Amino acid sequence: MEIGISIPRLPDAQGLKRFVETAEELGFESVLAGDHIVLPTAGTNQYPYTSDGSFSRPTNEPFLETMTLLGFLAACTSRIKLGSTVIILPYRNPVVQAKMYASLDVLTNGRIICGVGVGWLEKEFQILGLDYHQRGAMTDEFLEIMKALWTQQNPEYHGKYYSFDGIQFEPKPVQQPSIPIWVGGHTKAALRRTAKYGNCWHTTRQTPDFVAENLPYLRERVEKAGRDQSEVTISLKRSLHFTDMGLGEGGYVRSGGSLVASTQEVIDDLQICQEIGIEQLTYDFRVESLPDCIKVMEHLADKVLPVARRLG
Repeated sequence: MEIGISIPRLPDAQGLKRFVETAEELGFESVLAGDHIVLPTAGTNQYPYTSDGSFSRPTNEPFLETMTLLGFLAACTSRIKLGSTVIILPYRNPVVQAKMYASLDVLTNGRIICGVGVGWLEKEFQILGLDYHQRGAMTDEFLEIMKALWTQQNPEYHGKYYSFDGIQFEPKPVQQPSIPIWVGGHTKAALRRTAKYGNCWHTTRQTPDFVAENLPYLRERVEKAGRDQSEVTISLKRSLHFTDMGLGEGGYVRSGGSLVASTQEVIDDLQICQEIGIEQLTYDFRVESLPDCIKVMEHLADKVLPVARRLG
């Protein structure tokens, strides 16, 4: 059982450096960054993971660009894995995006995770000049393009949105045959996408029970895709808050699947996840300040990470 940490949304280079260096020193598997380009001033009712569709954080909260942030974090670390949770594939040209990930994988000596999603915020698609209703088909094609560029010596692709041939794409990623692709989402379409293209189903803001209920469908689709079940792992991302640390819970809206519990209850939940077949957990923390984030991370490393290693 591996545990990763979601990167806090800080426009603070030294704070982010301290956070990721601490995560690496404490032995966490990965640090993962979310993805938004803009957020609507008026808010939203489309967010899939709250009861009323409102975003769980303020819309004026600073959101650093994901690939830029990962490049900065790469320079701050030497062992911990780095990735996206999740990059919205339609937002960026797929050839440029494939180059970004491949370059990061080379510069980190194979420490990159490519977490991908279709996106949910229609306003953001409009601002970027993209068709919201084509996002699923675009995501699938972009995944095929990225895999072709990462693996083929003379990459060629002819699709609905992009076509190319007669090119070289170097360097290839260090990780072969592909940078690990973690497919986000909670729908049947996300499960089908995972079975066809993914190395991991990286669902977010859900409960372990939700994962258990959907695993039979995922396994069925993996079999239909002609793949071995061992090729697709399971990851669950949730908000975490320890009730016995004496830290106040952040005032923003709780998203679905949040784990607000005592240390022992978090350990018990870890064991439940392992029994279900979840192999990786990613947490973000429901505290307000960077010092409190680091306190929670240290507590998690001291009390929970050793149990996860034993379960692994």
